[in-house]
Amino acid sequence: MPGTHPWFGVDSPPAGRTLSTRQVREVLRHELRDCGTRLQSDVLALQPLLATREAYDELFTSARGLLRLLERAVREAAGDRAGRLAALGTDEVPYPFFVADEDFEMRYAASMARPDVVIGPDGPKFLEFNVSGTFGGPAEIHLFTHAWTRIYGGPGVAPFSGHEPFAARAELYRRVCTELGLPLGVALLGSRLDRPGAQTARYYEVEAEYFRQQGLAAEFVEPADLEGGPGTPRGAGRDLAYPLLHRYFAIDDWRKLGISLDPVHRAVQRGSRLFPPQSSYLVANKKVLAWISEGRPWMTEEDRALVERCLPWTRLVYDRKLAWGGRRHDLADLLLDNQQHFVLKKAIGMMGLEVTLGPYVTGPQWRGEVARALAEGDTIVQQYVEPGRFRMAMSSASGPEVQSVDIAPVLSPVLFGGVPAGCWARYHGSGQAGMIGASGFGATENVLLATGGPHP
Repeated sequence: MPGTHPWFGVDSPPAGRTLSTRQVREVLRHELRDCGTRLQSDVLALQPLLATREAYDELFTSARGLLRLLERAVREAAGDRAGRLAALGTDEVPYPFFVADEDFEMRYAASMARPDVVIGPDGPKFLEFNVSGTFGGPAEIHLFTHAWTRIYGGPGVAPFSGHEPFAARAELYRRVCTELGLPLGVALLGSRLDRPGAQTARYYEVEAEYFRQQGLAAEFVEPADLEGGPGTPRGAGRDLAYPLLHRYFAIDDWRKLGISLDPVHRAVQRGSRLFPPQSSYLVANKKVLAWISEGRPWMTEEDRALVERCLPWTRLVYDRKLAWGGRRHDLADLLLDNQQHFVLKKAIGMMGLEVTLGPYVTGPQWRGEVARALAEGDTIVQQYVEPGRFRMAMSSASGPEVQSVDIAPVLSPVLFGGVPAGCWARYHGSGQAGMIGASGFGATENVLLATGGPHP
């Protein structure tokens, strides 16, 4: 579809840019320096993505409503953790940081979320929910928003605005510390090795500094810092000064990087709390999307209308018959006969690495993945949504020329404690659609902002 999709409500770059193309590139690279952020230096955006205030707010309202349904679906699946794991066809092996306090586990399971959304023919379609403390986006939203505001004249002048992720997360941690009776502070537990190309911990430290400015004690720590020893402040181990540890890591990522989890286990055994809790990954399991798409007995008509409007048709993959397109089908036949209409996703996965897009793979690849999914029972099928386009003003190579590219963005509104926390965006600078991911598929990054003045 040529040009900007009507949902965005904008059809041209925002007026008011105060810097040249060269200066825009310099500002972006400076603000996002040493954070591992991908800017695609050959084709660089000269503007943020923009939507009307109404459309921007709609993303967060819909995200909050769907997240509530996902959290309840997990809670209602069984009366305890063992039953919930069994309902999802898994066990505790992939989740080594569960704690005995199940009230803590479920009370905060959905406290941090970032869905991935495309704008379909009739509006936003939520493809999945990342629910954890690990997902990317908050630092990128903060830095891009600061850069674009500067490029377009500064606060109060720039013709757009957005929610501040660090403020929303700081407020969530302030509330959590109060509820748990802990000191008002949090350690951001991560690793510089998680940021390809970064030489320092700036990606994490900008958030810790923001927290401190808001009166919340904060510090970035690596796992080795939890052990104490020579050269470590408070030699008994930093986790004792910060009993709340923000979990800025994925277990599989650290294992692949050779980072030991032992210091984290020992910190938890000494009483530190990882946040958000391990149960967040149950809410993120894509099988839960299929549960609410197909419907649960407790869902109201309003719930079902929200799902119908905002979720693509999504089902568990196993040998079964089901309805699609107004007819009953054998699922295997439906998938094999309609490859162009479907996407297969493993229930547990991240960064798009366990996703097979029917329209973008060969017939043999598709048939092989369908057979595997039917045999293993670990996959959902989702109706493919062709993404709407946004006409982006971009630099041409390294020169001053400006070109318009119709990009196919994935939008990622962030919620912390149910509070809107800004919207990350990724896309291919070439304008191609298909798999979009900053880490695995070379997409570039940006932010979606709302037209008009500061958010109320």
